[in-house]
Amino acid sequence: DYNDPEGSKEMALVLFKDALDHLTKILRLIRLPRGHALLVGYGGSGKQSLTRLAAYTAKCDVFTITLTRGYKEKDFREDLKKLYQQLCTRETVFMFTDAQVVEEGFLEYINNMLTSGIVPSIFDDETRNECVRQITPQAKKLGIPETKQELWQFFIETVRDNLHIVLCMSPAGDTLRIRCRNFPGLVSNTNIDWFFQWPEEALICLLYTSDAADDLLCVDLGGRRIIKKKN
Repeated sequence: DYNDPEGSKEMALVLFKDALDHLTKILRLIRLPRGHALLVGYGGSGKQSLTRLAAYTAKCDVFTITLTRGYKEKDFREDLKKLYQQLCTRETVFMFTDAQVVEEGFLEYINNMLTSGIVPSIFDDETRNECVRQITPQAKKLGIPETKQELWQFFIETVRDNLHIVLCMSPAGDTLRIRCRNFPGLVSNTNIDWFFQWPEEALICLLYTSDAADDLLCVDLGGRRIIKKKN
């Protein structure tokens, strides 16, 4: 069903057992109240694709930044403002990858979001008033006093409940270890899912769903399977 709605970017996935295991883990984490995940694996292991599918299954939107030439901290702050305005009304998965860490300062924002749920410094008076305005109808229904302090606190609690951060990181080198040490919220406030090398079953499944599958033959030689071209 994921590929049916208009506007969805179609994904061609092969859901072998290990992929389904990761999918269910991610789905379970983003269904937890204020649940966040750190997915660790090398590029091409399916972290982002499975996150999008899990978010769709959980009926959550997916928010991610788009890097452009000269993208800096100012642009990142503006994207976070858009994210928080979206969080006023619906649950959203914020997917952030190591390729998007243009500046290490980005991770300071992520760390704050994981530990406290919000980054107060990105809200000027105008943005703060707009967020409060968006949240006021919900507050009225729940009988929340319509004071600035009460509405702002209700806004913070609402966006924390609606926010699910999924970090997609590579274990290559020392970069991830250093970042986790400098920004402890990346570990202490997430559940970690390790994407190890895909098993042989996965590679066979992937191979047989490829365009070249009709020209290939799987031969079992004493428990060892070999792929070769058909004569």
